[in-house]
Amino acid sequence: MIRLDPVPLPPARAPSWARPSGSLRDLSEAEALFFAGAALSALDSVAKSEPPWAGAWRARLALKSAAAVAQNLLNRREDEAALRDAVSLAKPGQDLGPAGKVYAAFRTLCGPGDPFRRTRLAAIAADLQAPLDRDKAEELAAAVRETITGDRPAPVVAAAAAAAVVAVRAAGEPLALLCADAALAKTLGWPTPLPLLASELFQRRATGEGRRPRPGETGWGKLVALAYARAALAALDLAHDLSLRAGRLADAAPKLRAKGKTGALAALLADDAVSAAAPLPGLSDRARRRLFERLVVLGAARELTGRATFRLYGL
Repeated sequence: MIRLDPVPLPPARAPSWARPSGSLRDLSEAEALFFAGAALSALDSVAKSEPPWAGAWRARLALKSAAAVAQNLLNRREDEAALRDAVSLAKPGQDLGPAGKVYAAFRTLCGPGDPFRRTRLAAIAADLQAPLDRDKAEELAAAVRETITGDRPAPVVAAAAAAAVVAVRAAGEPLALLCADAALAKTLGWPTPLPLLASELFQRRATGEGRRPRPGETGWGKLVALAYARAALAALDLAHDLSLRAGRLADAAPKLRAKGKTGALAALLADDAVSAAAPLPGLSDRARRRLFERLVVLGAARELTGRATFRLYGL
């Protein structure tokens, strides 16, 4: 259930010493693992909680990871705005297109259920352009589960999970990154995985100079650790920002007269973006649009597209 009140205090920001600087080349693997551990520890309490804005938080992390995968691994041109449009403006049953399916896959990652269930893994793999037949899906699920056994640091497990995926499905690096996030979450005891790795893996500052290591190659473990360090800190910063925005949304609620306002406010907390054209209980089309516009005026929501039509709103 989405809670509008009370709004918890914003998560604490990570200390400056936990924020890595420099390139991959400047750090040892032990240093990269230290920074990853510090950042993931700071993120842990938020990842294990269910704040009112958790749905919007996870969806926005999924959007960032999906755009990184689509552009860097699948040679797509769509940016975050295009992926948001593909999913948020789609009608029920409508094909999302190749890039939109990538976003859908990462949204599935941070949804309920076992991410390594064979049928679910096969569906995600198809969305990530790495289809698996029944036997391959079962083999891949078993290989990833095997990496989670033992008592190794979570970033090491995540790196091993990605390598295990590529060993089974050579062209499956997008799926490997998603499975790494799922393995990390299981190792840390998070109830729901967070899309993290892909969002920082391709950043120039994370890779340093030279060719980017691929899963299983020399340097892959260090790259994964540093990417998780930066991604976890970015996720914590986003959580802090969304917490403040959710507080403004709660403060604005008493100023709204629309009878169906509760559903609209809950929708904003539950997802990255809400279409002004999407039906909401108790609100006519006109009332829905006026409500969202009122929230923007009050500083409790943002219009995310800059367009005059097909507008999307979010925290």
